Amino acid sequence: MKYVTSCPKCETQFLLNDELMAAHRGKVQCGSCELVFNAKTRLTDVADDINTPAEHPTNLDDNKSSPSEDSETSAISANKYTSVEVQPEPTITPPNIHELLINEPSIFDDLNDDPGKPNKTAKYPTLWGVFSLLLLLMAVTQAVYHMRVKIAAEYPQFKPLLVKACANLGCIVGLPKELDAITIGDSDMQENEIYESVINFTSSITNTANYPLAYPNIALTLTSVNDQVVIKKLINPEDYLPTDVRVQDGIQGRGLRAINLQLYIHEAVVAGYRILLTYPSVQKQNN
Repeated sequence: MKYVTSCPKCETQFLLNDELMAAHRGKVQCGSCELVFNAKTRLTDVADDINTPAEHPTNLDDNKSSPSEDSETSAISANKYTSVEVQPEPTITPPNIHELLINEPSIFDDLNDDPGKPNKTAKYPTLWGVFSLLLLLMAVTQAVYHMRVKIAAEYPQFKPLLVKACANLGCIVGLPKELDAITIGDSDMQENEIYESVINFTSSITNTANYPLAYPNIALTLTSVNDQVVIKKLINPEDYLPTDVRVQDGIQGRGLRAINLQLYIHEAVVAGYRILLTYPSVQKQNN
């Protein structure tokens, strides 16, 4: 099928066919004034034996034109026929694609077009998730390690697990050593009525916590009438506890332990005393 169309700007006529019309949806460029327009809006069907616009007898926009005007237009059109250009379809750019290319190049750099290969970007979230989980587990494990004694005391149901774990790590789940939770009761010191140079010392300690605590050492200082130090003695739990009491069991929560000691002072003259409860790293004094 053949058609005649005309440029809306300079009225130059062109001969088209179905192939030219379909190439870019009817968009053409005038060879005379270079205007791009849609030929579909200005078409006239012509016979298949028409080979140039000059053979078409009438103008598209003015069917009443004089023969001389038609001849002049046809002559111009015949000269311009070989200059008809089909306008290429404009490239449609997706919105914001340029911004993505500038601001986020890594998104495109990491794309893998090969479906047979794993996508690199898909691995990163998983690796970061595993790494974060490992860091969390390490932090929790370290906290449990340093607080194992406290946890075992306040949550005794977990103590067997902690003891088993420490057996593999070479650590010990002992009893808490909290001097602030231990109070010293009324104390007294008297000369022994039977043995010379022996004094009787009595006191008590109370665990104010709700869980067992390790027995403290007792640092006893005997002083003269001038408050000068005469004798210092460190008394371990094995020395002040009855023989039937297990040191490793500790002093029970809210429990009280009486202390009765007989101390040999030789010929020293003792008028007073000071008591200091101690663990290897902490001390609590009671005058």
